[in-house]
Amino acid sequence: MIESNFSRQWYLDWVRAWAFAVLILYHVGMYYVEGWAFHIKSANTSVLLQDVMLLTNPWRMSLLFFISGIVFAYCEQKMSTWALFKAKFIRLFIPLVFSMYIVVAPQLYLEASGKGLVDMTFIEFWLAYINPNTLLLPEYQSIIGLLTWNHLWFLAYLWTYCVCLLLIFKLLPVHHFFQSYVTRLSPAFVFVLVVSFTFCIWISLRANFPSTHALLDDWYNHGKYFFVFFSGYGFAQLPRLKANVIAQRHTWLILALLGYSLIIFDKHGYFYGLAQYFDKSVWVKSVYGVIFSINHWAWILMLIGYGAKYLNKPSGKLAYATGAMLPWYILHQTFIMIAAVWLKPYSLSIIWEGILIVLFTVMGCYVGFEIIKRSGPVKILFGVPNLSKE
Repeated sequence: MIESNFSRQWYLDWVRAWAFAVLILYHVGMYYVEGWAFHIKSANTSVLLQDVMLLTNPWRMSLLFFISGIVFAYCEQKMSTWALFKAKFIRLFIPLVFSMYIVVAPQLYLEASGKGLVDMTFIEFWLAYINPNTLLLPEYQSIIGLLTWNHLWFLAYLWTYCVCLLLIFKLLPVHHFFQSYVTRLSPAFVFVLVVSFTFCIWISLRANFPSTHALLDDWYNHGKYFFVFFSGYGFAQLPRLKANVIAQRHTWLILALLGYSLIIFDKHGYFYGLAQYFDKSVWVKSVYGVIFSINHWAWILMLIGYGAKYLNKPSGKLAYATGAMLPWYILHQTFIMIAAVWLKPYSLSIIWEGILIVLFTVMGCYVGFEIIKRSGPVKILFGVPNLSKE
């Protein structure tokens, strides 16, 4: 069962806040990294950045889904099904739809303008963007026209997973399953179990369903992220598993660093004798899948373990971060792209330009949140929580 003395697990807010901060830096890096697709790209790119970004690439979004699953479990203990549905609708769905119409629109405009696909004012573009019958940019259209969520796919997926889990709870005896069976499992067996499931998802779906973030056809990502989300829910049901994760945090750190090292060595050709058989041998592919799966979970559990050990305490900075987190997440990529396009004509070095983009983004998000939090209706549109009620 969930810890009976639960009030607020501060470490979850801390880890989530740092994860979102890393995400901002990651998206700045996407502008510069060589060979990785992004909405706009700098003329100066870096191959070295691939190694840096591979540190967080395999697990950064999974960590957010895992924490979201834990939080979902705690919310379920305090709220009825209908109340929880309404809370997630307000917190996730409303900000997603609003941001697709307003916040994300400049991103597509800057991308299309940079590629020479449109030559019009932003207002002219926006009127076409919100028109579901527009003929503009057919190569960018989906079943809802030009409307897109870009980096906000996380909100779309998290909303979907929350609804799915609520439906599953109504149809299947999930709580009985956890109380009768899962709570009896040893922490070591649980780790083997989640790694095995992750491996099965990786080996069966990854090659056939490359990442799209388009919701309807993104089956590998759904397999991975929904399982991680559900695992977070399960983690909250097992207090002794949390204690074990804290106790074994150094082990997770060693496994995480080892996994990252193996990924980097492989990227640089040190395992060429093995890598050349990746597409030919199911055994070789399985070795890679096991390494990926262990690395994936080692980083998540390491961060949860260290966070629960050292960060389970409130502070004024955390109070700010808790309220600001979602608005900053919603706004940051638009500010990154505006700053990048604005600075591009000055031909600055990657380091100086990157620093300026980060500073502009941080300042834009800070000012944006200061405006957002002062208006009740605008707070709802950006998913700002009423902390006095949480």
